[in-house]
Amino acid sequence: MKFAILYTLRQYPHPLSLTRLTELLTWDENVMSYFDLTIMLGELIEDGFIEQLFYKNSECVKLTGRGINTDDFFSGRVPASIRKKITSAAKREEFENLVNPNGVTAEVIPAGGGRHTAAITMLDGGSPILEIKIDAGHKIQAVRTAEALKEHAAEIYKYICKTIDEDK
Repeated sequence: MKFAILYTLRQYPHPLSLTRLTELLTWDENVMSYFDLTIMLGELIEDGFIEQLFYKNSECVKLTGRGINTDDFFSGRVPASIRKKITSAAKREEFENLVNPNGVTAEVIPAGGGRHTAAITMLDGGSPILEIKIDAGHKIQAVRTAEALKEHAAEIYKYICKTIDEDK
C-alpha cells in the first residue's frame, strides 16, 4: 500500500492536496482505508520519501528524490488494476485542466478546532486570478458555501471588478 501512495504521487506533476490523495486512495478508487492511509503517509513522511508542504493554500504532499527513486524501483509491485485506476484519474484531471484553464476550483479546508473554510480559486490561463476563503464553521456548511461560491463565481468576479473600477 505504501508503494501505491508513492505511485499515486508520481502521477501528478504538482503537489497533491491531502484531501485529493485521500479521495483517490480511499473513496474514489477504494485502494485502502482512511486509517491505513493516514498511518502509512505519516511513516513515508517520517522516513523521507514524501515531503509535506503548503501549495495553493492547501496542505499537500509530494515525492522527495528518495520517493521518486523508490517508485522507479517498486512501482511494478502495485497491482496493475490499481495502477490503471490511479493513472486514469490523474489523466482525467490533467485533461480537465488543459481543456478548461479558465475554470473555477472549489474546496473545503479544515481550519482546526472542528471548523472548516470554503475556498474557491478562479483561473485565467491556468493561473490564479482571484482566491476567496470563507470561514464556514461546520464541514456541511463549508461544502454548501464552496458549492455556492463556485456556482456564482462569474457574478462574484464581475462584482469585485466593478467595485474596484467603478468606471467599468
